[in-house]
Amino acid sequence: MAEMEVLGVKENTKEFSKNEERVISFKLNEELIGIDIKKIVKITKELDITPVPKTKEYILGVINLRGNIVPVVDLKKMLDLPNNEEEETKFILVIDSDLGNIGLMVDKIVGANTIEPEEIQPTPINAIGIDSKYITGVVMAKDEESGERNLLILLDIVKLFENDENTQEEV
Repeated sequence: MAEMEVLGVKENTKEFSKNEERVISFKLNEELIGIDIKKIVKITKELDITPVPKTKEYILGVINLRGNIVPVVDLKKMLDLPNNEEEETKFILVIDSDLGNIGLMVDKIVGANTIEPEEIQPTPINAIGIDSKYITGVVMAKDEESGERNLLILLDIVKLFENDENTQEEV
């Protein structure tokens, strides 16, 4: 399958101020979500996922990425979002977490966004279908396809997998 390195997503190399944050934005259903670009190891189209028995229902299995075995998580199931099976091609964002590399299955890669910290707003209560403890904030971002401004949800990967680790210790 075709693969795209994270560096390939960077569409321009202009100088950024030290305060700006870069995020990779992607879609889960109609939600626009962003993850800190420093956490991304690789972006790839869906690879052959080998199922692993007796794992949590949101773990799809594992992939072989350059000789490394990487677990792949269905981010929609993990965040309790409905699963709309409309998307044909899925993408895997391989992130670096405290638990090692983890693949996140997402519907579509939208692109890279540069965000000023003062643009980040607190999470609106009950306005988003994702538990607010996994969100660092929201920002209005320009959609490259439509030119419209959409709500970009900034996902906190550390908290997302910190919770998973605590859950594993309890079992």
